[in-house]
Amino acid sequence: MPSYRTLNSQLIVADYARAYPQIVRGEGVYLYDAQGRRYLDASGCTAAVTHIGHGDEAVAQALAEQAKTLAVHPTHLFHSPVVEAYFERLCAFAPEGFSRAWTISGGTEAVENSLKLAYQYQRAKGRQQRTRFVGRWDSYHGNSVTALDVGGMVGRRSFYTALMPHQHLHLRACNPYRRSEGQSLQDYEDELVTEFADLVESHPDEIAAFVAEPFVGSALGAVGPTEGYFARIAEIFRAHDILMIADEVMTGFGRTGKNFGCEHFGTHADVLACAKGISGGYLPLGAMLVRDEVAAVLRDSGDPFFSGQTYACIPLAAAVGLAVLDRIEGDHLVQRAGEVGGYLKEKLSSLLDHPHVGDVRGEGLFLGVEFVADKESREPLDASWHFSKKVEAAALQHGLVTLGARGTVEHIRGDHMLFAPPLTLTYDHADELVAALRLSIDDALRVCTS
Repeated sequence: MPSYRTLNSQLIVADYARAYPQIVRGEGVYLYDAQGRRYLDASGCTAAVTHIGHGDEAVAQALAEQAKTLAVHPTHLFHSPVVEAYFERLCAFAPEGFSRAWTISGGTEAVENSLKLAYQYQRAKGRQQRTRFVGRWDSYHGNSVTALDVGGMVGRRSFYTALMPHQHLHLRACNPYRRSEGQSLQDYEDELVTEFADLVESHPDEIAAFVAEPFVGSALGAVGPTEGYFARIAEIFRAHDILMIADEVMTGFGRTGKNFGCEHFGTHADVLACAKGISGGYLPLGAMLVRDEVAAVLRDSGDPFFSGQTYACIPLAAAVGLAVLDRIEGDHLVQRAGEVGGYLKEKLSSLLDHPHVGDVRGEGLFLGVEFVADKESREPLDASWHFSKKVEAAALQHGLVTLGARGTVEHIRGDHMLFAPPLTLTYDHADELVAALRLSIDDALRVCTS
């Protein structure tokens, strides 16, 4: 049996009645508990973080060496060579036209600062009234009050709604699996694009930016859009000079088989908010990458970017970021994510023979599975079952770390799982993952129906 912490731990946790296994080390795609039991990291921690796997000696060495040399410095007075070198590599890794960057401590800060930058961009153009952002329901953009307000993950935001100004705008996410019965993909896309156009026409002088994940992560389980969705929305927003922010916190740095998730759709946003895989989990790190034309407006205004965090643009983070990019590019992990991810998606699709597996979706090593009570009607499972969490618990007993979630139907119903293992995953690991998952689904179903 796994080793568990005592229930009287002083740690603030989500579930005070639960005993948690004591994880003591990680190696490659595996985690090991205090008794030596091995777990395949199929979620990339929480989630899509461990791009290069656990226990990477080169990254650990880079971290140690930089910590001994210079960890931080006063950024209002100095730059440093390692930070400049990292920004050069980071912008080279980004889509063409992004040659300005800024680093912070994580995904919430990356999104929040992207929103601030969009607001400052509009102010620099004399549009002080543009104070609203457009988000989508069933999307998650971070855990600050502002990020929760712009985001639309009801399960996360509902407790804090009293703290939100309620001024931001929301539309439906693009979830092709949940389109109306008999509706074509083209008609579904047309409907959503029309909704966007109507919203902009209703608030032409109020909207600063639109923020979206290229593939929706934990909130919907790797749901991607219809083919022309983002390109058509971009046309609407650019006609009104509304910025597009791609939340690449989960989908960036090769996760989907391309450097950034937005590159799947033939168009790029104006700002990329990045985190998670950017450091592979070896240090809290996020980044904001800005399109040159947007950065030029701020520069020409004469004002600095009105933001700042203690750990913004520090040498320690830059050294880790460089070492992680060395692994991603040197080991061709973006290409590998596409190839092994395609194989994993095919193996996961074999679960569609199960009566309660309704959909398998995603790209690269960013994949999701949705569970249903009835495959014909796509009716969700009984909410009282907490089925995805039952699968998650059963998977742990089969040596598999997963992430179960809910909210694909009416914001709060419907069970799904997100799979985002290290980009170092092999074909054999993929087989191991799917075999354990199949057993876990059956175990969870027995618990729910007994």
